[in-house]
Order: sequence, then C-alpha cells, then structure tokens
Amino acid sequence: MLSGTDIDYIELSITRGNENMIGLISALEEELLLFKNQAKITEVVNQAGLKFHFGTLAEQKIVLLRCGVGKVNAAVATQLLIDRFGVDAVVFSGLAGALVPHLKRGDIVVSNYVVQHDIDLTAFGRRHGEIPDMTRLFEADPKLVRLASDAWEEKSIDEESPSQLVVGTIATGDSFVSDKERIKWLQREFGAVAAEMEGGAVGQVCSMSRVPFVIIRVISDGAGDGAAGEFIMFLDQASELTFQLIMGMLKLMSANQKTITT
Repeated sequence: MLSGTDIDYIELSITRGNENMIGLISALEEELLLFKNQAKITEVVNQAGLKFHFGTLAEQKIVLLRCGVGKVNAAVATQLLIDRFGVDAVVFSGLAGALVPHLKRGDIVVSNYVVQHDIDLTAFGRRHGEIPDMTRLFEADPKLVRLASDAWEEKSIDEESPSQLVVGTIATGDSFVSDKERIKWLQREFGAVAAEMEGGAVGQVCSMSRVPFVIIRVISDGAGDGAAGEFIMFLDQASELTFQLIMGMLKLMSANQKTITT
C-alpha cells in the first residue's frame, strides 16, 4: 500500500493536534460550490493560475481547489497541494460515467484503485495502463476508503436516498467516454466500474509522494449515447451527493478526534 501513514483513519485528524490539512479537489466549479459555501474560508492563495481556498469545514482544516478538466490539470493541482501547501491527504470528488449495468445515476463510487486507460505502450510488450518503472493500478488509501464507507453507513446521506455506494476501480483518461465498445473494453481490460478524466493522475501523484488519497465519484450517466447531456443535467444534484458524503467523512474525523482527546 502506498500510503503516507500507518495510523488508523480515526487518528488522521489528530496526528499533529488539529493541524492535519485535507486537500479537497474537484474539476468543475459546480462540483466545489457547496464546499465553498459551507466552509469558513480564511485565505485564498493564487498559484500557477489556480486558487487555493484555505479554511475549515466540520472542524477540519481544508484546502479547496478547482483544478480544471483532465489529467494534466489534476496532476499539477495535486502536486502543488502536496509540495507547496503540505496537505496530509487528498480527496478528489466529482461526477463519473458508469461502466457496469448495476450502477445507476446517483450511485456513489469510491476508488480502491485508479488506472489511466489511455496510457498505451503495448507496442513494447506492456499492458494497457502500465507505466514503466511504476505500476498499472494505483491503490487508494484503504483507511480513507473505509472512512467513506463508514460515513455512508452512519447515514450521513439522506436515509431515503435510493443510491448505493460501491467500492471499485475507476478508469481515467483524457477523453469523455461515450462509446459503447470503449465501455466494454474498459470493463474487460481493467475491471473498472466507472470512467472519468482526473482520478488516475491524482492517484499517481499521491502515490509517488506517499500521500493518502481517495477518489469519490457520483454516477451521472451511463457513459454511452447521450452521456454528455445527462452529465450536464445531473451536475448540481450529483454535487450535493458528493458534498454530503465528504461532509460525513470530515464529521467522523472530528468526532473521533474529540473522543480520543477528551
């Protein structure tokens, strides 16, 4: 496991008192808006054309960041969060397309692994997604994955919601997947359950820097015909779902901190 810590997740927010800082990234402004509205923002720093919003949310120190669409934007933003601002964990949230039939609009996917499906060195005998001297699948931090699952079970999400939470592999590439044959290939080649455009880059950067990460996605479409229209129509509702889940995660961190320190 490529993780920056060996402690249990309930101690994540108290390793240095209350000094741990969580980086919360999304690709689109709409995906980040609820976080900005609810957080107590104390400072905004401009770096490399990006705005880093520092503050607290659910009594946790956070940095909010809209990185833009695609792997390069996500990688640059993640590396800056780690090197320039010293975040202790990265949570990337947003929308994704479903690659398997049992996932429906509004379901949540939490990454256990991420893979970059558009890396192709098969001409040199390597598998799709395989990066020389590295790996094919980047593992999300199991403690953060469990924290997301626990937040779900703690009913941080509306009890009447028909949504389900699924832990699985998320496939990343610099293209919006809407082709049915591509969907079948992603399922077959990687065992992926959802497709998007940033998570694999975040996973690679965090793994190289040994910083815990997790990708949280709400299914907005079936990654097939009409996927682009479905994505746009569902954006606000999906953003509410990711916000609720991540708020639940932060609240669990705060609650466990108080339990341990009092």
